[in-house]
Amino acid sequence: KLAQGLWLMNWLSVLAGIIIFSLGLFLKIELRKRSDMMDNSESHFVPNSLIGMGVLSCVFNSLAGKICYDALDPAKYAKWKPWLKPYLAVCVLFNIVLFLVALCCFLLRGSLESTLAHGLKNGMKFYRDTDTPGRCFMKKTIDTLQIEFKCCGNNGFRDWF
Repeated sequence: KLAQGLWLMNWLSVLAGIIIFSLGLFLKIELRKRSDMMDNSESHFVPNSLIGMGVLSCVFNSLAGKICYDALDPAKYAKWKPWLKPYLAVCVLFNIVLFLVALCCFLLRGSLESTLAHGLKNGMKFYRDTDTPGRCFMKKTIDTLQIEFKCCGNNGFRDWF
């Protein structure tokens, strides 16, 4: 029963890893689309860490699912028995790293928001300056951003004045 429950939990963790990977990929794509509006101090740590932890979670929990599935068969259990204690130690270490990365992502959320806000503020300053190289698509990017998110400026329409 325990091995069956752990097997199911590991495969649910693989699905969670796929979701985390997908969220990281989505965030990375969205940040790339708006990279010309972001401040120079933009950080891709959050999406990169989500992508990395999602992949590690999928690989790690797939192996764990295999171990739990083999533990159901007494003939195969003997093969995995010497690996169980080191595997448990690696599991604990992986969960600590996963917790620390999640904490870092949560703490860096404010930094990412301020980078986007500062970049939008600078972008609004140069909204009509389409003759300068590197700023030719700024007007279209800001217009698309505000239409997509149904907003006007950082905090309201007064940001434009």
